[in-house]
Amino acid sequence: MKRSALALLLAAAGAALAADLEIIVAPAEKAERARVVKRLPNTRKKINRQWMNAEPTGEKGHFLVEDLPEGVYDICIETKQHRVEGVDLHVGAGPGEPAFHWWLPGERLTAENFDPASVFEKGVVVSKAQKAQAIRKKFRLDALRKCFDTIARARKFENYARVIYASGTSEKARALVELRRDGGHYGERGDEVIWRSEVRAFVWAYGAWSPENRSTKVIERLRLQRTEYERLDRLYDPAIGGVSVKEGKTKTVEYGIPAILDDRMGKAGAADEAARHLE
Repeated sequence: MKRSALALLLAAAGAALAADLEIIVAPAEKAERARVVKRLPNTRKKINRQWMNAEPTGEKGHFLVEDLPEGVYDICIETKQHRVEGVDLHVGAGPGEPAFHWWLPGERLTAENFDPASVFEKGVVVSKAQKAQAIRKKFRLDALRKCFDTIARARKFENYARVIYASGTSEKARALVELRRDGGHYGERGDEVIWRSEVRAFVWAYGAWSPENRSTKVIERLRLQRTEYERLDRLYDPAIGGVSVKEGKTKTVEYGIPAILDDRMGKAGAADEAARHLE
């Protein structure tokens, strides 16, 4: 059936309003595959998301996703050994508002729109440890750490829990949490593990940090045999999470694959193809 001139015009207009996402990965030779994921509202029993492949452009380490609807996406990069998935920890900080970025297992703490040396007298040589302390004080991170510690101690269902990343301001924060249950659960079949990753939100109120009600976003939940869990590979990096694309625009994201990919970024599995795709 032939399409009318109006239909063709509308289709062309829709394509013009779509967005393109260019992904440039270094070292280029390590990038085997790239995808993007749109995380949709979850239902009670299902994690909803849409995966889209990023096509190689012909230049090593360069990938392109065309005709993306305007929105926010996470990028996923695969190497021969691992899968690194973006996670959105943005809290909606205003333009110029100070913010922190904290990788807890990697002991890396940085800030934007805030110079930790500014709290010291001019001319004083400020050490790396002093700068980190200034950031912790500015954003009340010692108190936030105590709040995170309650997650590990609570263990309502899981016997293992930890916070991997956190980002935010002095008033609000979001954190990536990894949780695991090692057997002993209802309906267990063989030596099973229940593993999940989720993003939780926290707010500063009445002189303390506390979890925000009904804010948890489950990123992935898997029920696996122990042998499958040992192979499971799910690493995360906020650097490629929460990428916003606008209609009619091309967004370019450059990502440097960390030299070391290990359990400090999530769950590192065996170095084989199947480990990256256990669902």
